[in-house]
Amino acid sequence: MLLRAAAAAGVARRASLQNRKREGGARAGRKEGEGPPPRSARALLDPPSHEGARLEELPQRHRSSSAQASRLYHIMQVAEDACTSFEDELLFCEDCRLYFRDSCPQHGPPTFVADRPVPERAQSRALLSLPEGLLVKERSQGGLGVWSALPALPRGCIFGPYEGEVVREHGDCTRYSWAVQDNGSYFFVDASDDSRSNWMRYVACASTEEEQNLTVFQYRGYIYYRVCQTIPADTELLVWIGEEYARTLGLRLGEHFKYEFGEKELLMKLFQELHLKTPPPPPAPHAPSSRTQYLCGDAAASPLLPLHKPGLPPGGSPFPLLEGTQNLVGLGRAQSRYWTFFGFQGDAYGRILDKSKIICKLCGVRLSYSGNTTNLRQHLIYKHRCEYNQLVGTQTAALDKGVLGTASEFGAPRPPAPGRTTRAVADFIVLDLMPVEVVEGEGFGQMLGVLDPNYKPPDAASLAHTVLRDMQTHVKGKIWELVRTLPQCSLSLDIWRHSNTLTYLTLTVHYVDDCFEARARVLSSRPIPEEPSADGLAEALSEAAKEWGVRESTSYTVGGLGLTTQQAAAALGWTALPCIGQALRAAMEAVLSQPAVQGAFERLRRLASWALAGAGRGEKLWAQEPLLQAHLGRFLRDGGKWHSAYAVLQGLLEHSDPLAGLGPDGEATLRPQDWAALRDAAKVLKPMAIATSTFTKDPFSSLSLVKPVLTSLLYKHLVGSEWDSALVLEAKAAAQKELNQHFSSPDVNQALNLACALDPRFRGLDFLSHSDRVETLHLLKAEASRLAESPAAQASGPPGMALPPSPPAKVPKQDAGIEFLLGDLCSMRAASGTSSAHQQVEQEASSFQSSKASALGQDPLQWWKMHHTQYPLLARAARKLLGVPATSVPAGWLFSSAGDAMHTKRQALTPEHVDMLVFLHGNRAMLY
Repeated sequence: MLLRAAAAAGVARRASLQNRKREGGARAGRKEGEGPPPRSARALLDPPSHEGARLEELPQRHRSSSAQASRLYHIMQVAEDACTSFEDELLFCEDCRLYFRDSCPQHGPPTFVADRPVPERAQSRALLSLPEGLLVKERSQGGLGVWSALPALPRGCIFGPYEGEVVREHGDCTRYSWAVQDNGSYFFVDASDDSRSNWMRYVACASTEEEQNLTVFQYRGYIYYRVCQTIPADTELLVWIGEEYARTLGLRLGEHFKYEFGEKELLMKLFQELHLKTPPPPPAPHAPSSRTQYLCGDAAASPLLPLHKPGLPPGGSPFPLLEGTQNLVGLGRAQSRYWTFFGFQGDAYGRILDKSKIICKLCGVRLSYSGNTTNLRQHLIYKHRCEYNQLVGTQTAALDKGVLGTASEFGAPRPPAPGRTTRAVADFIVLDLMPVEVVEGEGFGQMLGVLDPNYKPPDAASLAHTVLRDMQTHVKGKIWELVRTLPQCSLSLDIWRHSNTLTYLTLTVHYVDDCFEARARVLSSRPIPEEPSADGLAEALSEAAKEWGVRESTSYTVGGLGLTTQQAAAALGWTALPCIGQALRAAMEAVLSQPAVQGAFERLRRLASWALAGAGRGEKLWAQEPLLQAHLGRFLRDGGKWHSAYAVLQGLLEHSDPLAGLGPDGEATLRPQDWAALRDAAKVLKPMAIATSTFTKDPFSSLSLVKPVLTSLLYKHLVGSEWDSALVLEAKAAAQKELNQHFSSPDVNQALNLACALDPRFRGLDFLSHSDRVETLHLLKAEASRLAESPAAQASGPPGMALPPSPPAKVPKQDAGIEFLLGDLCSMRAASGTSSAHQQVEQEASSFQSSKASALGQDPLQWWKMHHTQYPLLARAARKLLGVPATSVPAGWLFSSAGDAMHTKRQALTPEHVDMLVFLHGNRAMLY
């Protein structure tokens, strides 16, 4: 920092007037220990801030110094450029807020986190370079992001360098590009190619200053990310620029350069415009407000980036802004469009005086500002509704057309194009799974008439046969291209009743893609008989599988109708697996069907109805126990549902004392034996309720989780003990019977064990007997060898590694003595290793099984994403077995009331639209 400040002052001294020499020399000669050096050359010349000064007083107060500031304007720019060349050799300490070379005097050298070494041009090189303690996951906004799995990432840790292809001429900036300064010129590091980049390409840009936890900077010609605030566990890493990188690019945040958080491509485009355009002339004397203007000339007119310039003249705006509001200062990092109408009071140099109060440019009212735009939006809606509508309509049109349009008439937003509105109506039907006929409803038409009086929606038949049918065709083509080339997949069978006379079979394909992400795509919904035969079900499954090209790649099915599904799957060469959700439901319903439990539930239902129905009956009790009324209401609503029975019971048992004496005529409705039955039922239901919540963490949990959960229930939590009551023993036995009945097939247990053997959390198979463990490992090696020798594997090779080619046949030669004596013995020994694939599987299985098990909370597919090149043949088997779901439908449909709502929606669809709408709703993520 000392070198940087000295260089800046030296340049300023050569370029400035003689009367500034001594001042520049004093700055250049600053000694260590005299206080922290200035952060930039601009800070040497900025006057002190004026806290509390009024807006109208500031221009007069600073008018005398404005000419001097204008003359030194270019001097500061040159000094800043000189500083950046020295910053390339300096690092920054986040704790003491000072620059240093190599090692901070107070805190020592920084921590550089190294990438995993991966060869260049390796498949998925960017993912494989991820350091230990970080995870790559799918973001809710789409795309991939990086999360921390460590307890905490401390401030000051440095990741990098950012790797990619060096590009000198970068016409089309991408979100994977960063600019690097090199001796006054610039080049780009482009990480678009994941085989030539590292994991840093997946770090997303922060959308607000509060969520930013990484800062990008340049050091010795490379781009690095520095942790700028402590990152807790399970937190996404989010990066954005700071003053260091802004100065490196010449963007000068101190000049009120406006940029949008998260808009990296726009930032790079503005950077290009800045260095391609001629710099603007220095500001004229006696023009204090000119210092707040954007420095990049025409770039400020870019329609793609709302710059929120503080000096927007009223005449250049379609909105009636008050005179003088052009001097209000905007927030440099503001994202919201509402900032068009608001600004802070500032001084003549554009610095904000009070960030707690913000001023409306339409009416001059001062509002409290706390860091978000809630107050701004509400003020516009209630006080300036006309301008608010115009703003929203204008910016929506700008996103569609790429230009910032304005309303054709002041105060009236431009209506969207009819085609866009029709597509929005179709999206509404698909996303909410509504009947197409809703567009012909009176209320729907009235709502559209208010939103757009000129729009007339198409009738239901036209909408279904045009827009919705085109959407189905588009998505169907994309899915068909995806699934027809899958080497391995599985199918889940959802058999549901539409009406008294109509039953549907909805097929969903499940697979693990090349990035080791689990995928589920709905294929079709076909009507089937209410009680189909095994042959009829096999025919329906075969037709659907052939239509989608998954007949040969399918190995397992999940769900269905028990024995009928098993026979149909066996006829097709598949293995039918039960749905764990249906098994848990049967076990929990077996507990709830115990006579003592049913009797207690019935009396509790009568008590709840009496207490809630009569006016004034429970007012005194509700005052003492405010949550009791809600618990009783929930019991009447959800108490009879198996998936919510335990939670409802828990809430009521906590209020057993006030309920014990409650009843008509002062007599207690619930007897002591009823309370004992309810407590026993809750005790037995508890481990199964926890199991349901375990499977609900993901829409489709992996099959590998089923066997450990079943083993825990059957051999620990549902085992009777001498302290259990008779009711508990009977309930546990009934639950055990149901679970054993669903998973008694040897083929089913074999599949469950294989999935566990490939899950890094359960790789030791400690919950299996010794004989089962040996048999499972033998089956695992055979399965991995079979997959490696399959035609698909031979065509593509194992993930990340190819099997060595067979050596060419050698020309036989005359045997020497040793060959004559021992040749047969040696050839027999060599033949015992049947193939190189089998030998490699043996090595991989031995290494994998002896490695330390992963944490129970770790996603097994994330582990395989990091280690599939270490075990390439086992990785094939992992993609096959770990891609099989544990449930036949999303877990939320089974273990919550969401399933009831979904069933009601599907029943409301007309039969001719069932297949189309269920398909589009299930694959809605592929519509955009």
